[in-house]
Amino acid sequence: MKRLLTILITYHLSIIACLSQFVTGSDLQYKGTKDSHCLDIMGVPLEGPDSVFVPALESVGFLRVSSDDDEPGDYYFRGDYYGIKSNLVVSVDERTKLLSTALVTSGPYRTFALYDRNNKYFLLKLQRQYGNFDAKGDGSLHTMTNLGYIKISNTLHDDKSRTINVFYMNTTPYYKDAHNMALRGAVQEVITENPVAENGIEHFDPQGKNTGTDLIDRQYSPTGYLLSAAMQEPSGAKSLLTYEYDEEDRLIKRTLTNTAEGIRSINEYTYNSDDEIKQQTQKVFDKDNECIVSITMKNNYTAHDDEGNWTTNELKLMYWEKDRQPQNMSVTQTRTISYWEDDE
Repeated sequence: MKRLLTILITYHLSIIACLSQFVTGSDLQYKGTKDSHCLDIMGVPLEGPDSVFVPALESVGFLRVSSDDDEPGDYYFRGDYYGIKSNLVVSVDERTKLLSTALVTSGPYRTFALYDRNNKYFLLKLQRQYGNFDAKGDGSLHTMTNLGYIKISNTLHDDKSRTINVFYMNTTPYYKDAHNMALRGAVQEVITENPVAENGIEHFDPQGKNTGTDLIDRQYSPTGYLLSAAMQEPSGAKSLLTYEYDEEDRLIKRTLTNTAEGIRSINEYTYNSDDEIKQQTQKVFDKDNECIVSITMKNNYTAHDDEGNWTTNELKLMYWEKDRQPQNMSVTQTRTISYWEDDE
């Protein structure tokens, strides 16, 4: 009898152990790298190459499926969309191979009551994250945010059943090189008069990557933020760059290290309520870790363009160098910014 009880208890505990490892799709939470500057599905950023978005979607329970009817450039999944069985199609840009759009379909629902309940449920989930949706003449609901476009619609089938469609289109650049300069939108070129802490001309490709050749060996995070790079010195040696971000994915620190000479240059950034760079400080340390140069730059933006990027700045600058008197100066900066959509 005791042996039988021991076997039953052991068997019971093994079942509990197995069940504790099983998590339903609605309980799965994305634990990967998030991005506060793009649309997401249940925390999964809707951006990047397939090597990024496929495993990210799989981590929240979406199973990739395939068939002979699949369209080239599309990725098909099945899983729980906010806990309800759904299909997901992710499309990538033909040229860049980066995620372009995502379409969730749920149903078909044979009763209007079930369709209506789930449709309201999806809308509530999305409204909590992205705000109110506007109604269109065809009965669909949509919203356009600074991150992208979302549309909720339904398909009425011949048998009177309905399918719910949720369409996502991310409009923010994948690479955040422009974002690191506190630039908004699909910036193509920035020309700055009287540049101080930036180049006079900066170019970005449609995906947000800086096309300048001064940075090499770039390493990006899965969500397109620059983590490290290098600069080629005239001597042939490389200076190393590292980047640090805050919880809102804003660049707060950039460190340039010349390993050959043992010199470090540290730039730190603070922001105003509009996520513009309010102040930038730069300190240079010698091989003995002594500060030999300190520069403080305070910005006062007085004009902006339609995208919200500043076009006029009254810069206050304080410069200090070891064994010299500090210097203060004021610089008026103006910028001309062009955007990729302007050419479309």
